[in-house]
Amino acid sequence: MIPYYPEPVVRVGSRSWPAFSLLLILAVVVGIAIVLKRAGRRGIDRDLIFRMSFWTIVCGLGGAHVAKMAMDHWQQFAANPWIVFQPGGIRSLGGFIGGLLGAMVYCRWRGIAFFETFRLLDVMAFALPFAWTIGRLGCFLAHDHRGNFTSNWIGVRFPEGTRYDLGLVEFVFLIALSAWFYWIDRRPGYAGFFFGMFAVVYGAFRVFLDTLHVQPFRFYGGLFGIAIGLAGWMAMKSFKKGGQPACFPDRAIFPSG
Repeated sequence: MIPYYPEPVVRVGSRSWPAFSLLLILAVVVGIAIVLKRAGRRGIDRDLIFRMSFWTIVCGLGGAHVAKMAMDHWQQFAANPWIVFQPGGIRSLGGFIGGLLGAMVYCRWRGIAFFETFRLLDVMAFALPFAWTIGRLGCFLAHDHRGNFTSNWIGVRFPEGTRYDLGLVEFVFLIALSAWFYWIDRRPGYAGFFFGMFAVVYGAFRVFLDTLHVQPFRFYGGLFGIAIGLAGWMAMKSFKKGGQPACFPDRAIFPSG
């Protein structure tokens, strides 16, 4: 079993930085770097996808906070929705929904076609497990996702007893998912493949993870991910049947200017 350690804190001058905050920043930087590199390989305008990534992250963080306040403090939220402007943490389900909506609204505002929007989302989805791994490492170090008590080898010896640390469990899963994405990326890819794959596989994992949670089963997040992934695959399949190109082209599909 794994020993329990308090969250590390890095002190810079008079300011203290919790490990979670630093790793969250690192996750964003790494995610954007992977997106930009992959966009260059796909011939996609880097400035366009950088701006899209920026608004995806902003809307994702906003959605994560709103979901946290609404889902964990429903009665207070129903009585006074303005509590979303109070500090209160984040929830990943809201982050995914907010980020997806932010990306799609941005593409709509820029006049990007639906099929091409999925091309961009696919590039971003490839980077998700790599960046998410770093973020979940922060969750593990902060120990803010405690699960059921257990005698399993992966249990953490918390002061109140040995139990699952869901951040650690997800961290291990995401390492494997990242390695798999890296391996299958060596063969030609189809637009929408990684978007659908991440949503379905990660969604199925979250359904499993909820069985280890101390709260009542909350499968809606995982099921939502599976539904979004399957919908994305169906949409790309229909475009392919309609004559749209399936593979990423070598030329720039969104030239600068």
